[in-house]
Amino acid sequence: MERSETVCRYCGVSYLIFHEFHQLHTRLAQLEEELQGLRETTQRMKAQREALELGRLEWEKAVHLEVQRQTEKKEKSAREELEERHRDTERALREESEQKYETERQKIKDEHQKICDDKEGEVRRALGELQAGTLRKQREELERRAEEREKVLTDALQKANKKLGELREYLQQLEERLAKAAHTKEEAGRVLGEEMRQGEILR
Repeated sequence: MERSETVCRYCGVSYLIFHEFHQLHTRLAQLEEELQGLRETTQRMKAQREALELGRLEWEKAVHLEVQRQTEKKEKSAREELEERHRDTERALREESEQKYETERQKIKDEHQKICDDKEGEVRRALGELQAGTLRKQREELERRAEEREKVLTDALQKANKKLGELREYLQQLEERLAKAAHTKEEAGRVLGEEMRQGEILR
């Protein structure tokens, strides 16, 4: 081919080079469109990732609140159950102590009365009339024995009351531990909330 057929007569640029330049320009436009599409896709993915992150934070917050609610519910139930058991134990110990004391007291009273009646009957049958001093000494001896048994019962009742006081002190210690645990839980919740707010601020 002649030069006039392959080169522009005005600017001197080869038609082949111009054609390649035009193809490169077209390819560049296509690549720019693809790059813009990739940028838009990246922006959408970034928005989706941020939405997922917010959703995850909301889910973690909801889970934390649910765990906190369940923990408070369990603590309240445990405290109520412990108080109910303590009341039942205290009532049972008191009733048992009172019943034992009354039973022993009535038993001693019955024995004392029976012994007195037997002694009086024996004395009346054997001697007819007994001197007042001898009968008084026997009665005093019986009363002394009755007082000794009553003292033993009183000591047993005091021990039961002491045990009841120890149970009350133990319950108080448990309540203090529960209060400390609740305070620790509230402090942990506050710290977690602060960290979550700091994380949101950083994001």
